[in-house]
Amino acid sequence: MIWLGAAGLIGLSAQSGSCAAPAGQAASVQVVLGESVFNTEWAPASAPGVARRGLGPLFNAASCAACHPNGGHGEGPAGNGSAPAALVVQLQTPGPDLAAEADGDPVYGRVFNTRAVNGAQAEGVVTISYREIEGRYYPDGMRWRMREPHYRLTGLTLGPLAAQTVIKPRLAPPLFGVALLEAVPASAIDGAATARDANPPRSAPMRGRFGWQGDSASIRDQTAKAFAREMGLATIDSPHDDCTAAEADCLRPPDSGVPEVSGELLEAVVGYVRTLVVPAPPVRTEQGAGGTALFASLGCAACHRPELPVVLTDASGTQTAATIAPYTDLRLHDLGIEMADETASGEKVTSRWRTASLWGLGHRIRTETHPTFLHDGRARSPEEAILWHAGEAAQARRNFVNLWGRPREMLLRWLETL
Repeated sequence: MIWLGAAGLIGLSAQSGSCAAPAGQAASVQVVLGESVFNTEWAPASAPGVARRGLGPLFNAASCAACHPNGGHGEGPAGNGSAPAALVVQLQTPGPDLAAEADGDPVYGRVFNTRAVNGAQAEGVVTISYREIEGRYYPDGMRWRMREPHYRLTGLTLGPLAAQTVIKPRLAPPLFGVALLEAVPASAIDGAATARDANPPRSAPMRGRFGWQGDSASIRDQTAKAFAREMGLATIDSPHDDCTAAEADCLRPPDSGVPEVSGELLEAVVGYVRTLVVPAPPVRTEQGAGGTALFASLGCAACHRPELPVVLTDASGTQTAATIAPYTDLRLHDLGIEMADETASGEKVTSRWRTASLWGLGHRIRTETHPTFLHDGRARSPEEAILWHAGEAAQARRNFVNLWGRPREMLLRWLETL
């Protein structure tokens, strides 16, 4: 058994059933190709003399890197105004089976596309306005601030959304470390609830381990969906983009061939994403040394598990058991009505969230201009993200807000060392 820290993946790679990890010289070529495709700004099908074309007709971004710069977290909203490209609004028709692939809006599909190529119309515009919430909450008298988002979909080209359609703002998550998360055995995830104390959180069964709500089963699955629904690029896995029968402009046959992203290119992008290593954490200061114990005592570690087992495969096919430190249980949890999505008619719907990984948090705080957190970027700091937790995390949140200044500050500084 070996233990891998946040950046500890040298000479080892995760392997899944859908796309084996590349090895040797072939791996180098594939990774270089994958990085090139990841950073490519795709052109419309009508663009002459362009190798990588077929974008749209409806899309949100023209490249993977536009939402995941350097494989990292998407840029969240800085304030009121139009939603940034990395904040995509997914649309869903509620269904009784959480494990099934959900239908989208009958007219606008599974993703609300805010851009279009020439000759087609974008579906509309997403704007955000925030209500600032301020209160005297901590026992030492310190005030807290939170911003509550309100979303408007305007300029809808084909009329209103169906009243029952769920509006799901989703910020592009970081891709680093996903190969390690894919290497976590299912038994370690499914057995997480039984390993907790006498009153474990009421987490839902695992559906997938990627996406804010675990709606993608693998790295490849998540990549193919993003190509099709957010860029209008078909793959062998997702041969249809997000057009519906109501969108005549979108249904025009492309002249660039289908799929626009070949199997080779899809595998190359997946191979590249698998190489994205979690940034090394900063050196922990004396102030943050007690953060680990405090984090656990508050109840945060019940869902943000500090360690998970993985099975890694090297270039020769040799498998090695290891332990990673992602701070997630990869399970779904109900975090309360405050974080729940809403239908187009304004009705709150029960929403379960896959526990977000906390590794790389310190890197994000140090390097991003205005880091934002949670599924829609509403939180501007880890502190604000904690304050939004309710539902199954309500007790952990209460424990946090009952902390006096010095322990609270120690915990927040410790989070910056992950």
